[in-house]
Amino acid sequence: MKNLPLKAVAATSALLLSSHSWGHSAMFPDGFKYDNSNEGAPSPMMSAMMADEGSANVASFTASTQCQDGDAAGYPCKNVDLMSFLPKGDMGGGSANLNDIWGYTDPQTGKEIAIVGRENGTSFVDVTDAENPVYLGFLPSHNNGSDSWRDIKTYNDHAFIVADGSGNRTHGLQVFDLTTLRNVTPGSTLTETTHLGGFGNAHNIAINEETGYAYIVGSNQCSGGLYMVDVSNPSAPSYAGCFSADGYTHDTQCVVYNGPDSRYFGKEICVGYNEDTITIIDVSNKSNPQQISRTPYQGSQYTHQGWFIDDNHSVLIMNDELDEQNSGINTTSYIWDVSDLEHPVELGRYVGPTEAIDHNLYTKDGYVFETNYRAGLRILNADDITNGNLEEVAYFDTIPGSNAAQFSGTWSNYAYFASGNIILSDIGNGLFTVKPDWDAIENPDPDPDPDPSDYCEASGNNASEEWIGKVEIGDFANASGSSKYSDFTDMTVALASGDTDLTLTPSFSGSSYKEYWKIWVDLNGDGDFEDSGEEVFSSGSATSSVVTGSLSIPAAAAEGKTRMRVAMRYNAAPIPCGTFNYGEVEDYTVEIGGGGEPPTEPDSYENTTPFAIPDNNGTGVSSPIDVTRTGASGTVSVTVDITHTYKGDLVVDLLHPDGTVFNLHNRTGGSADNIQQTFSVDIGAKDSAGQWKLRVKDLARRDTGTLNSWGVKF
Repeated sequence: MKNLPLKAVAATSALLLSSHSWGHSAMFPDGFKYDNSNEGAPSPMMSAMMADEGSANVASFTASTQCQDGDAAGYPCKNVDLMSFLPKGDMGGGSANLNDIWGYTDPQTGKEIAIVGRENGTSFVDVTDAENPVYLGFLPSHNNGSDSWRDIKTYNDHAFIVADGSGNRTHGLQVFDLTTLRNVTPGSTLTETTHLGGFGNAHNIAINEETGYAYIVGSNQCSGGLYMVDVSNPSAPSYAGCFSADGYTHDTQCVVYNGPDSRYFGKEICVGYNEDTITIIDVSNKSNPQQISRTPYQGSQYTHQGWFIDDNHSVLIMNDELDEQNSGINTTSYIWDVSDLEHPVELGRYVGPTEAIDHNLYTKDGYVFETNYRAGLRILNADDITNGNLEEVAYFDTIPGSNAAQFSGTWSNYAYFASGNIILSDIGNGLFTVKPDWDAIENPDPDPDPDPSDYCEASGNNASEEWIGKVEIGDFANASGSSKYSDFTDMTVALASGDTDLTLTPSFSGSSYKEYWKIWVDLNGDGDFEDSGEEVFSSGSATSSVVTGSLSIPAAAAEGKTRMRVAMRYNAAPIPCGTFNYGEVEDYTVEIGGGGEPPTEPDSYENTTPFAIPDNNGTGVSSPIDVTRTGASGTVSVTVDITHTYKGDLVVDLLHPDGTVFNLHNRTGGSADNIQQTFSVDIGAKDSAGQWKLRVKDLARRDTGTLNSWGVKF
């Protein structure tokens, strides 16, 4: 029922899951494949290095540079200064790309060491003098394996290293004594201290420093689940236990629980990020670990990694590595209330300002440090996280020319040095050392440039079941996640006088509901939406379907920028100010061109004939559309309406008339129902004329569904 509390929904989901299956195998491949295409112009520093200019010129770029007016040595920034950059070619390992990064502070010397994962080994860099990093040595991969993935953690003055991929089938656990770096000759080739077999390749390692246990995940043992190792004596690590009931775990954090759930206080637990669920396990008894809960969430694409916000262990934040690419949304972070370990509840979602893919994140002192591939390091204030809210307060972007949802840029960060310096691993470039300006972050300008108008507040009071999924007006499009209110005023919608076509798409966490839409534009710039003619669109009634139509800007409207408000409300007409039950409000900036020609109407084609999707059939079903327009296809919008009881069974492809296949959906989403969304696909210069097809294949037994309709817009 619609008014079922969110906690009750979560509890019901957990019961349903437990009655059917408590586990899964590795359902989805890791989506990572290094892709530095279309990165745009590099920074001046990187340009100088690529041109192999004189050392003095390069040194002028690599030296410490303060972030001023949003720039540090050509890198976009806010409240984060660049301390130094060390190219990958200057860290041993040849031209091998970077991956994970961790840090170590020598308790005897106080030196701060960056431990940098590479495709073919691990580099060690002394960053104590952050402006003058010193490359100490390179540890080759065990058995000289090489592949894209490596992960490192430290404990008791030792580094513990695992590596993934087919090139690391015999890697196991590599252990290196970090105290040997005290007397190493810079630039040395290092040797592992000891090694533990029992498994080969593995994706990640977590260490609980309170207990002295390491947890290896994504390995070729324990069905990819928790492979537990006693590392209390680092020189003699030993196998301690296995948890395989929920199959493959991509990443995990393990702690001695200090939270409010008294049933588990003082016990050792691991939070696993298991492709489509958050799975919590009691690992106090290594020989008999017990699953506490397994919680899915709406829209999951690849549950990747997360971290408790603090040592109270009541709230955590996590990321989904493929939701940006697969769902066409901006960087989205998921906030969870885990005060009841048996029934975690999603508190909200933070949607970032870019479309970059999120990767590893960590937390410290009330802040979240996200590493978001092409958008770099993003620092979020978590003061209001218990209400599901975060605020970006600082960033440093290592790929200045692109924030696209592609796999290049920063892999990870380490933010725990006492100096306050943060180290970043940029996959294709090298090691960045940066430092947040905490004075600017914590004491912002008390009198910033004011917003030209103080608009009334408006929001839904519950966005857990429905929210604005996508707004398309003319050539503008913005997809977003669940929120009661979203401020997108950093985005500008160009409007000419006259009519402009629009498409408004709702999103639902489960069942679909009837939604009523309205749009207002402050045409005279007086700070409200109350004047005649400022309601520029109304759906006229509530519907659960995608809404299409046009908004109208009068010829007399003042030219320039002003505010636009989009509201979607459950089963009743929304209002421009105040709160209402169920739905969302989004604000945008619009620029009115005053008398210009309205945007050219896109060419749209649709097939509304339903097709049954054959169950467990590799051929699938294809629905054709004959396109009569000619010329280059460019980027097309493909709208898909599929009802199916297990979307993780499905593969959905768009077929160009020449036979080229563009994959839209590839067995992601797990047990969630239905695929009802719009995909943006870059077809390039291929001619648009001819018969296009949407092909849907169901590659597993039992669940069935129907391709209801689909359309393509050029």
